[in-house]
Amino acid sequence: METLIVRLEEHEARVALCCLGEFVMSKIKHGLDEVTRYLIPTVVNKLETLYANPNKTFVVGLEAQRGEELRERTSRDCVSLFAQLQSQRHRIHFVLAVNLLPVQAARKATLRRGSDSIRSASQAAASVLLDGRNTFSKRNKRLATSFPSTITNKHKMWSKRKRSLDSDDNHLRRPSSRPFTSASPQPAPESHASVDSQPTNDIHMEAPDGQDTTSALDELRSQTNVLAGKSGAKSKAWKGLRESLTSLRGSPVMFGPIASAANVLLDCFDTIEVAARNKKDYEDLATELGELSRSLARDYKEPASSSGASCVIGIANEIEREAKEIEKKIGRGTGRQMIATKADEEDLMRRYRRIQRLFRQLQTNLSMSISNNTDELVVDARLAKLKSEMQATYNSKLSASTNRRTCTEGTRTQVLSELKDWVLGVGPHAVYWMSGMAGTGKTTIACTFATWLEQEELLAASFFCTRTSADCRDVTRIIPTVAYQLARYSIPFQSALCEVIGKDPDIGSKDIKTQFKRLLIGPLQKLKNDILNKVVVVIDALDECDDQTGVGTILDMLFKNGSRLPVKFFVTSRPEVEIYSRMKDNAEFRAAIYLHDIEKSLVQADIGLYLSEELKFLGSDLDANDLQGLIKRSGALFIYAATLVRYIRPATRKANSKQRLRSVLGMTADAGGENSQIDALYMAVLKSALDEEGLEESEKEDVRAVLHTVLFSQEPVPAETIAELSGIEGSDRVESALNALRSVLHHSETTGLVSTLHASFPDFMFSKARSGLYHCDIAVHGPTVAHRCFMVMQTQLRFNICDLPDSFVPDDEVEDLEDQIKSNISSPLLYACRYWANHLTMSAPLSDVLAGLSEFLSNRLLFWMEVMSLKKELLAGVEGLLRIKRWLTITRGQLLCHLG
Repeated sequence: METLIVRLEEHEARVALCCLGEFVMSKIKHGLDEVTRYLIPTVVNKLETLYANPNKTFVVGLEAQRGEELRERTSRDCVSLFAQLQSQRHRIHFVLAVNLLPVQAARKATLRRGSDSIRSASQAAASVLLDGRNTFSKRNKRLATSFPSTITNKHKMWSKRKRSLDSDDNHLRRPSSRPFTSASPQPAPESHASVDSQPTNDIHMEAPDGQDTTSALDELRSQTNVLAGKSGAKSKAWKGLRESLTSLRGSPVMFGPIASAANVLLDCFDTIEVAARNKKDYEDLATELGELSRSLARDYKEPASSSGASCVIGIANEIEREAKEIEKKIGRGTGRQMIATKADEEDLMRRYRRIQRLFRQLQTNLSMSISNNTDELVVDARLAKLKSEMQATYNSKLSASTNRRTCTEGTRTQVLSELKDWVLGVGPHAVYWMSGMAGTGKTTIACTFATWLEQEELLAASFFCTRTSADCRDVTRIIPTVAYQLARYSIPFQSALCEVIGKDPDIGSKDIKTQFKRLLIGPLQKLKNDILNKVVVVIDALDECDDQTGVGTILDMLFKNGSRLPVKFFVTSRPEVEIYSRMKDNAEFRAAIYLHDIEKSLVQADIGLYLSEELKFLGSDLDANDLQGLIKRSGALFIYAATLVRYIRPATRKANSKQRLRSVLGMTADAGGENSQIDALYMAVLKSALDEEGLEESEKEDVRAVLHTVLFSQEPVPAETIAELSGIEGSDRVESALNALRSVLHHSETTGLVSTLHASFPDFMFSKARSGLYHCDIAVHGPTVAHRCFMVMQTQLRFNICDLPDSFVPDDEVEDLEDQIKSNISSPLLYACRYWANHLTMSAPLSDVLAGLSEFLSNRLLFWMEVMSLKKELLAGVEGLLRIKRWLTITRGQLLCHLG
């Protein structure tokens, strides 16, 4: 059994833990008691992490500078330190070498007779610590001010030290054989005395069982010598990377995040270079990153075109994020530590590799963005063939008309945090489903999430389904719209998609499965290495689409192919049967959150914040007990809270807000039903609007007519259209009725369009069991709206409605055509032309409806086709005629009875 004699000179100590080229450095300023307290957990943690490989040899070097006086506890502290290290490891294959500043300390050391092994250990450890003059010398210059004064100028002595190490190889053959004990100071032999030598303490430590000290040091020395020859090439690679990243600091505005990332990486280089030693992977990585950085700095001096800019900025932001994560991992300042565990090393390597891939993606996107500028007209023409529905985007004009909004600040933080973690993490799920009952805030959360994604340049596309728009509830429009937005987000995707459209211009009209395969799967798989894998497609309220079979097809394709695509999909819906069954059957392919299952206290805390903010105008009239009462009534339904606010705080109609507050607090709901609370609130709102004391009967009829017209409308409509379809003369009467219904209808101040506030309200109104006296009967009111559409077309349709001078001139060549369309085709006429077929197919074949259809087909059909052509909606017109054909076939029996 071999014995090493370990020496210490005290007492301001710097601790260096070296594990085959990895360093953890920390300055200890308060003597050996601090060394003992600090070093043990650091060393043991490192050894425990790497202990799985018993063949590794570890060098723990404790550097110390002689102080003004020796302290008796030096020996005791060191013995305690090594004993604790030994007790926490069963068999530690490492060499302890103390008194390493670096070779000078070995020269100055006063060594006892027979202690040659410690000198060899010191030299071997120094060889590891000082491997390669080109790499470490630069670091030594930077750190010289924080080292003890005896090494301030040591960078001038590397070659001399290297020769000294080589000349001392003979010491590796002379191990000591003393047991692990503490020894009292001994005088040094004259031959080894230094000019400023003083008595020192010797500590003897056994070498590990089964391992020869000489062989361990030989192995360590061999590794050191091999590495010494590689340091020059490695330094060249890192030097090139440093220079190329430095040049990116002068990049244009587009590269702001890149310049920031370059600054962070350059700031971390001192540690990165040391951590990279002995690692060929790091050298290769530095070389390629240097080439990519050089290419970016050299070739891309101008910002990219607006098309595809989001993807470029998104990649740049991700590079910056990864660089900052590296900075966090390494640490900063004088207390910076080098990578401490193998897990840290592997994590850093993954991040470096990811930065490498991101640089490649950035280069590809920028290159294609620049070369694509000349083809924009061709690209626009091809993308237009998709017939995308841009009103379905989260921040479209329609979103303002339907009062779509983001979460009140400080609310839904837990849900949003989970969504952000899903986006930025590396989890296995490409699909995230957010489920919740009506009114739980799904759309508001989705809108907030989409807003954050766009700010981070990670929003690839959005499609917000809504019953208030026929096009936005058409499931066949989802994939073409998503593909269109992806093409605007990413130039590589745009190129691949245009190739598909060029081969099949009608692909946007194909079935959903074909659309998904050709418009998404094909292009995305072709460029999976060129698009950031953290971008997200947001699809909200799938349950509001008309065709639930088509919804099922989209979900099937998502689950089958999502894991193979470089984008993520965020989907929200109610837990309807068609959707829930598929989500349940494919649980392993998606993450999920159920809003109605979130702890009620958390939801009510958010509702409390919302109500406090929105009702603060009440001041002292709303006390804490009242607020708690409103929160309790809201339960987990944000729509209840939103409706409360609109009911208590009317915009223009004179009302006693305090009285309404008391009315709400005094309401009682039928027990048992899941919709009892919201139903009770809707009943209170309708009672206030329709049965308020002092209302004339004509006013009540106006309110009912406006309410039913809005409920049946296929898209948000202006007051002018409501007046025509409801038979009310005078816009002031319509405005008055809308004010009475403001709690359940949204009248946009920016667009003037009117729609239902939430999908739960039509559900309530069309259910006789829930709405009772206020029930809206489809069979009764549907034919009324259809008849009104025919009346509008009968009075307003005419030949050459825009008074165009020449019918042989194509529409695209007519000057100021859009202005002429706006002047001659009114909003009511345009609505009637678009949706008469929808309303007719919801009706029974009554006499006035059939008379209107007959007159239309006989006298107005060509005029109607002209309007649809001018608005470029002929395809929708054809679909409407086919719908009428099916309706006539289905109702043929009723029709014959009626005619007979």
